[in-house]
Amino acid sequence: ARAAARQIGRVTLVRLTLYYVVAGVLLLCLSALIPQNAVPLTRGQPPADMQGAIEWFRGQVAIFPAGAPRWLDALLQMIAAFVLVLPLAFVYVRTRTRIKFDHSLVQTVIVLPIVVSAILVVVRDSLALAFSLAGIVAAVRFRNTLKESGDAVYIFGSIGIGFATGIHAISVAAVLSVVFVVVELALWKFDFSAEFERTFARLCLPSSADLADLQEPRGEREKPAGPRDNGAGGDRDAVLRVYVDRVEDARPAIEAILARDAKRWTLEQVIAGADGPPLLTYRVRARKSIGMDVLRERLLREGSPHVVAADEPPRA
Repeated sequence: ARAAARQIGRVTLVRLTLYYVVAGVLLLCLSALIPQNAVPLTRGQPPADMQGAIEWFRGQVAIFPAGAPRWLDALLQMIAAFVLVLPLAFVYVRTRTRIKFDHSLVQTVIVLPIVVSAILVVVRDSLALAFSLAGIVAAVRFRNTLKESGDAVYIFGSIGIGFATGIHAISVAAVLSVVFVVVELALWKFDFSAEFERTFARLCLPSSADLADLQEPRGEREKPAGPRDNGAGGDRDAVLRVYVDRVEDARPAIEAILARDAKRWTLEQVIAGADGPPLLTYRVRARKSIGMDVLRERLLREGSPHVVAADEPPRA
């Protein structure tokens, strides 16, 4: 079956656009009201050039013409970091394929740039403070295993926003935030890394080529096992939970995918879902050439719109 296209949604795009517009106006006004350095008091008409007009505007509205206190300047940079990192956290939650995501990572992505920005405001150009901070950090041991390798990108993105705001480059932080969100949403929607053959066909083959005619990668090919194949599970058996909208519509599509991509599988449990979506629990042994991660992705893509989410229960 052909993979269903992922949809970002018009509401999501409108919300992000409006958020960035409001955030840009807010940060521009705050930076004008609370300048880092002294601004000249200007009178008369504003200059014709853009840079001169901005400086004239700052001189007219600045609350602290001689420069803001250090604590207030640090507060402004931390507010900027918080405002610009929120879209990253929103996109992380929006693009997760599991019904459960790492809540601690979302909190880290939001709080980390605020801390980084404050640290850079304190350190500034002091080499002694920088070395002192390095010694303190070296004495603390951080242990955190990310569930997905792509989660590390959000950590680096939040650190980048914190660095940019900490050195008073709010415009750079804003550009980083916008570019990060656009690229992440585009990669999630087009899903180029899901299957190499389809990606190659999209990029290199003529537009008339039928993706369904692409051959499956060579490897171990066994006769698909049906639900009555109750052979020994072995170490590679896994419990797969599939959340659906309607059991009668989703089950045929799910079991067709399992028959094609799993060595053996059995339906263990069907939960009607009084407080949530219906749940189908399977015991599955995926093929070596596919693996459970790819199998989950295929269930989500090819089972759309009936398959809501797919995951594995936490191991004891």
